[in-house]
Amino acid sequence: MLNEREESVLRIIVEEYIKTSEPVGSRYISKSGPLQLSAASIRNIMSDLEEKGYLTQPHTSAGRIPSDNGYRYYIDRLVVFGSPDNDIISSLQEGCQTTSVNSFLQHFSRKMGSLTNAVGFVVAPKLNTMHLKHIEFLQFNAYTVLAVIVTKSGIVHNLMLETEKPVDKSDLTRVSNYLNEHFGDKSLGEIKAHILSEMEDRKEHLDRLFERAYTLGERVFAVENFGHEIYLEGTSNVLDMPEFKDVQKIKEIYRIFEEKHFISEILDKCMTESGVQIFVGSEIGKEEINELGLVSKTYSRGGKIVGSLGIIGPKRMSYPKVVSIVDCTSDIITKMLNRLSE
Repeated sequence: MLNEREESVLRIIVEEYIKTSEPVGSRYISKSGPLQLSAASIRNIMSDLEEKGYLTQPHTSAGRIPSDNGYRYYIDRLVVFGSPDNDIISSLQEGCQTTSVNSFLQHFSRKMGSLTNAVGFVVAPKLNTMHLKHIEFLQFNAYTVLAVIVTKSGIVHNLMLETEKPVDKSDLTRVSNYLNEHFGDKSLGEIKAHILSEMEDRKEHLDRLFERAYTLGERVFAVENFGHEIYLEGTSNVLDMPEFKDVQKIKEIYRIFEEKHFISEILDKCMTESGVQIFVGSEIGKEEINELGLVSKTYSRGGKIVGSLGIIGPKRMSYPKVVSIVDCTSDIITKMLNRLSE
């Protein structure tokens, strides 16, 4: 635990660095801060904070900046979090189209990014947990089929399938009708399990239609087709920040945002708890992005966690503002998903 003076100095340094991206010196704190202390006294406090691991000193400056531990102490003990103001709530919802889950999840990733000048992300629900509303197979060409899957929550997933034998439109219509009739309202994971079981039990007795239906169904509902879709908006916001002027840093961060499997590994940790989670620098667990911070929260459907969302930005982000936006967006998406599921 820090004493009152140490906490006051740490708060001033964190908040000033967040605003300016410049190291903060003792002279600035003594002149502009609420502390009635000399610059020399403040320098001593700053040295103590540095020794304890809460501040660090860039090589080119006499000032100090927060370390990851400094940010963590600030977040856990010095910040008061609240709700976003009405203007931000209105801005989040402005222009949102509820015609499909895909479109409004992308909308919110874009809005979060623009409101925070950072990267907004939404991890969509895994499709194998969603319940089927409708499936349709469309002929793309003689050996290629487009499968269109619509879930009860309004998520639309398109999948191109190559077939060994030529297919015709009438067969595809009958296969679509058969699967809709027999598997409507089941989760996509349940459909996959049922199809595999039926194919094993009846493999000697399947007629041509059923064989085609189960073969296409098995491929459509394969687990690998239904991972998390990630909507990521605002990468350029982060790359324009002063701390990312180094070309090598820009390349590393850009690569991570472009490689969805890499970002997926990072975001997996966001699915473990229901409240707002904050990861600072090294806490994210990827050395390449130690200069970034991550604020996330899960969202739910029917009382079950189905996805996560949040903000990725520089460590010196305005945590009260970012946390309030992430918290509010989670509540909005949860309410929208529950309405669509009714």
